[in-house]
Amino acid sequence: MDDAFVDLRRTSGEGAGGDTFWPSFTDIMMVIVMIFMIASTVLVLRNWDLVQELRATIAAERQAEELARSMTETSATLEEQLAQAQHINSEMRMQLMRADETRESMQEQLSVQQQQILALTEEQQQLAASLQQSRRARQLNADQLAKINAELAQASTELAKVNTEYEQLTATHVSMQERLQQALQQALDELAASEQTGREQAVELAGLRQGYSLSTQQMDDLQGEYDELRVKYDKLIRPARSAKGKYVVTVRYWKEDEYYQLRFKDAGEEDYSVVTRKELHRRLSKLKDEQSGKLYVKLIIPEDSGLSYKEAWGFTLDILDKYDYYHQK
Repeated sequence: MDDAFVDLRRTSGEGAGGDTFWPSFTDIMMVIVMIFMIASTVLVLRNWDLVQELRATIAAERQAEELARSMTETSATLEEQLAQAQHINSEMRMQLMRADETRESMQEQLSVQQQQILALTEEQQQLAASLQQSRRARQLNADQLAKINAELAQASTELAKVNTEYEQLTATHVSMQERLQQALQQALDELAASEQTGREQAVELAGLRQGYSLSTQQMDDLQGEYDELRVKYDKLIRPARSAKGKYVVTVRYWKEDEYYQLRFKDAGEEDYSVVTRKELHRRLSKLKDEQSGKLYVKLIIPEDSGLSYKEAWGFTLDILDKYDYYHQK
């Protein structure tokens, strides 16, 4: 033992009794403490590296969460913009349908007016022909009257010797002439009155037809102007209609082979389902009660819907007024 290790203790040369054990134990404990401190330092350094990596991982996770939240908000905003664009597109399509129907109505009115002009022309020609015929009849009666006068004159010459008979024949001649003149004048008066009445009735009938057509067109125009003013009033007074934060459902409406078609898609669904008008009202009424003022009904009228403006606009107002949050009073 003494040859293998050098004793560095100050008391190494002093006695070999029980005092030499404790310094050796102290050295051992010092070495253990130093090993512990070195191990602790190494662990602290490793833990520090792990803490840095953990912080970097947490920061990366937070950035990923922020990115996912931003992407979700962007997707929701785009969906709202798409819904708004589809709604505006439907309104513009209905306005275009209304313009087409107005143009067709004006063409129909023009055609009706042309037919009325043709009918009035034919009536005028018929009246002219009737008047010409009446004039011919009057001329014929005048010729007959002249012939009768000649015959009466001849009879008066032949019966000049018989005064009584002559007076009777003269009285008969005068009476017949007066009656004939009265009948002729009455016929002419009746013909003139009938012609005047026919003209007045034709003018009145044309005026009534034109007034009815104008009244119908004005009523349609006033209804359309009222609907447009109502939409403009809502846009001015109330905030813009938006799907943000709302429960959005989609309804497609068109006509195919004289049959009305309805498709319904609830929020979160990917495909449309076929519904009847009664089923559509039932589901929208239930959603309106459940969402309590947050139901957004997106109506889509296809471009080749086959609907008239009145049909499309009437259906749109009916659905929105009953169920859409924006149109509730």
